[in-house]
Formats: sequence, C-alpha cells, structure tokens
Amino acid sequence: MMMLKKGDCEHCRRFYRYSLWNCGFGENSYAYCEQCGMLATISYANEETAEFPALSAKYMEIDQSWEQHLRPCNCGGQFRKGASPHCPYCHKALSAMYAAAHMERQALGAPRGWRWQCNWSGTFCMAIEDPREPGTLLQVVDPLIRPETAKPKGRWSLLFSFGR
Repeated sequence: MMMLKKGDCEHCRRFYRYSLWNCGFGENSYAYCEQCGMLATISYANEETAEFPALSAKYMEIDQSWEQHLRPCNCGGQFRKGASPHCPYCHKALSAMYAAAHMERQALGAPRGWRWQCNWSGTFCMAIEDPREPGTLLQVVDPLIRPETAKPKGRWSLLFSFGR
C-alpha cells in the first residue's frame, strides 16, 4: 500500500496528493515528462537497461543518453533529464524548493534529521496522484522502447497457408 501525502501548488494554491520514492531502495532511476510531469521509473532489474550507456550516477535522474531509449509519454511529451513534476490542476512545473516545506513537515524521518534534497534530480522522486482516478499515480514503470517482434502465426494459419 502506498502512502500518499498532501502538497500544495505554489502557482494555483490547489492541493494535490503525492508519493515520495527513494530510488536506492527501488533499484531504479527516473525521469519526468517535459510536458505533463508524469514520473517514469526505470528498473535496473530490467535486462534491457544493461544495453544502455552507463549512468554517471545510479539511483537518481537518468542521464540524457537514456532519453532515446524511452517511449513517449501518454500525453505526447518526452521523458527528459531536467524535467520536473507538474501540478495536476494548473499544469505548471512544481518547484523543488517550495515543496521542501510540506515534504519535510510530513516526513517520518524529519525529526531524526532527514531533509528534502530540494531538487528533482537526486535520490528521491515524486509521483503525483491522478486527480481523475484517485488512488492511482501519474507514473509509468519501465517505459522502454522495445523492438517490434514478429507475432507467431497461429496453428490454423500454418496448416492452411499456401505461401510461406
């Protein structure tokens, strides 16, 4: 079960719910869509990432060299290094510095010294709840471009095929 916390947009002042992820625990890197701010997480356990160029730092935002291996976001935008999450209502990019106040106020580790990284490129990434579907996150897991594979022919088409 994911734990959703409450944040507010510095532009429109509306509240949104989000989940904070530690990429070191998840063994992944991430990128945000440049247009809508959706989060894409890319797992190192996926065998296809072994073929990608080496990252300058693991468990953080992807390097630009990985962008070409990611399929476009559902909104038509691209997952890019340097992009950030967006408010689900006014669609403006959210400030990591502004988000620090509500993140640290709600973090269980804050009384023991945990502080928000104040950027959208470090170990922590944020997935925002989809306001149209409460309980689901604006997130895609392993949005890798995969080569088209030929569909195997069914047994009937093999039996009654006149050509190869």
